[in-house]
Amino acid sequence: MLKNRSLSEKFFKTLNEEKYKEIKNIVNNDDDLIMCLRGNYVTIYYKSMRILEISQQGKFNIDKHYGISVPCDNTDWVEYFKNAKYAIDIYGKEKNISKFEKEVQQAIVKENNIGTICNETDYFIIDIEYTQPHFNGRFDALAVHWPKNKRKNGNNLQLAFIEIKAGSNAVRGNSGVSKHYNSVIEFLKNLNQGDNKEKFIQDLEQMIQQQRDLGLWNIPHNQNKITLSRTIKPQLIFVLADYNPKSKSLVEEFEEISATNNNDLPFELTFATSSFVGYGLYDDCMLTIDEVKEKLSGNKNEGMHQKRLESNRRISG
Repeated sequence: MLKNRSLSEKFFKTLNEEKYKEIKNIVNNDDDLIMCLRGNYVTIYYKSMRILEISQQGKFNIDKHYGISVPCDNTDWVEYFKNAKYAIDIYGKEKNISKFEKEVQQAIVKENNIGTICNETDYFIIDIEYTQPHFNGRFDALAVHWPKNKRKNGNNLQLAFIEIKAGSNAVRGNSGVSKHYNSVIEFLKNLNQGDNKEKFIQDLEQMIQQQRDLGLWNIPHNQNKITLSRTIKPQLIFVLADYNPKSKSLVEEFEEISATNNNDLPFELTFATSSFVGYGLYDDCMLTIDEVKEKLSGNKNEGMHQKRLESNRRISG
């Protein structure tokens, strides 16, 4: 049975009440914070850690091990977030918790949903840390592919599953590229059973509308209603952060993928490359597996390096 992530109508109306206005304003204006919908509660993340949780009963919560008191209705929210951030930073250092991958995740959300370039990119993030326990589905992010040049129509848009890997070592192992590749295949098989797919898509569409109404997407002048396609294959996008092109890890993962012999994939497989170093997701920066192989090939890299040397010599005269 699918678990909804969208909020009930009553809870959604409550979040729009005056007492939550300051919290929403702080989240929308702070690049360190993300608000996510979780069905009967909402979670605000800071560096992937829960800095605040609001239940549909109006109760506030924060993980006790940070050493921060649970807030209440009359809390000074500016002071609360400042103190809670400091406490979480100290906790992370004491526990030696590495959060680079989650920081990349958060930067992607902010850049594409509410940052200064969000109306120029081709994707909006619907959710992060998406799970469906009964399907064994867990994804770093779900997104909607809504190209900049097609914003006049919000109907029948393509869904995208996003996995983020930070560093060359992250692409291998139990959470590597091939493992996620196969887990998405399995997730989509389960999704196609009975009415699961329709319920899943309807829940995402409701989440999208609620996020826009809460101001979590910065597209105030575009009121087009968004619907997701029931027939177009979704994308599976791997975001490879700080991957060393000289590493063989990705090539080895590709070999494992090829060994599975999935000729009729239920998704479009793409790899996101940076746009002159940044986290905006653009169509022009999406590569197929064959294009990534070519990019990683030693001969091409050596040729590109030689061309740069020759160009620099001409410029320096």
